[in-house]
Amino acid sequence: MSTKLRPPRLRRLGKLAGLTIYLVSGEQVRNKSDIDFTQGGNEAIYPTYVPVGEIWVDDAMHALDRSATILHEMVERDLMLHHGMDYDHAHEVASSRERVLRKELARNPSSKVDLRRVGRAYGAYLREPKLTRSQQLNHDIAESVGRKRA
Repeated sequence: MSTKLRPPRLRRLGKLAGLTIYLVSGEQVRNKSDIDFTQGGNEAIYPTYVPVGEIWVDDAMHALDRSATILHEMVERDLMLHHGMDYDHAHEVASSRERVLRKELARNPSSKVDLRRVGRAYGAYLREPKLTRSQQLNHDIAESVGRKRA
């Protein structure tokens, strides 16, 4: 017996690391809660409307974008709630992790959300030491320069 989802939730995509992942009507979120909502959200950045323990993903995106956004939201949430980072820094780090997963997903795309690959990428993130903002920026610059030379 399934329980009826409360709007703007459209479908439960699954559960990862104790978080429930929902596909939501991005249009409804923008019209009723936050005009700036795009792609996804978590309780650390949107505490007034994303419940604790949930990751929201906008239904307007393709499966690859949804998978990448789920990782982004999980990393951002972890850094803000458990490592005291502000949004801007957490967003930069999450975007860096998202870029890596996007490349992997682009090499071997899936027609649906791939929570298994998201889970592996999140596990890899959790095993790495957390960098300070300046260390992360230096890492991102070095990685970028290294990629251009290859």
